[in-house]
Amino acid sequence: MMKNLPGILFLIATPCSVALFVKVQEASGSDILGLLAAVGLYVLVGAFVAFVFGKKK
Repeated sequence: MMKNLPGILFLIATPCSVALFVKVQEASGSDILGLLAAVGLYVLVGAFVAFVFGKKK
């Protein structure tokens, strides 16, 4: 289960990034800010996965 968790986290991040894009785009009126927020979510998830699951044993 633990080896599948990074993939599951990225799968969960996909609809969350779409929702974040829509919310930020509606609030700011800018597609670029929405895009940056959505990509930023992927970067945060990727950094979390690399930090937690990238440890050498």
